[in-house]
Amino acid sequence: MENNKVTKEHMAEILELLANRLNKDEYANVTSAMSMLFIGHTFDMTEDGFEFINLVIQSKKVAHQKRIHKKLIEKPLQAKIIKLKPKKE
Repeated sequence: MENNKVTKEHMAEILELLANRLNKDEYANVTSAMSMLFIGHTFDMTEDGFEFINLVIQSKKVAHQKRIHKKLIEKPLQAKIIKLKPKKE
């Protein structure tokens, strides 16, 4: 980012990333919440933003743990076993 200034183009990049990763209902939910934050809705959190930042960090941790748990469940441990054959000389 040039001169630490965030521009409309940066926001367009972020929205494009979201649109590529989310389905249309999820995208609508995220952009609606962003719009409400933009106009000053506090969602019953402190106005200084620290409570929101903590919520963002905690949500990311929970989502990461769920992704790891899902991967472990999808792939049984037996699938991770590698059979080694002795080298023939």
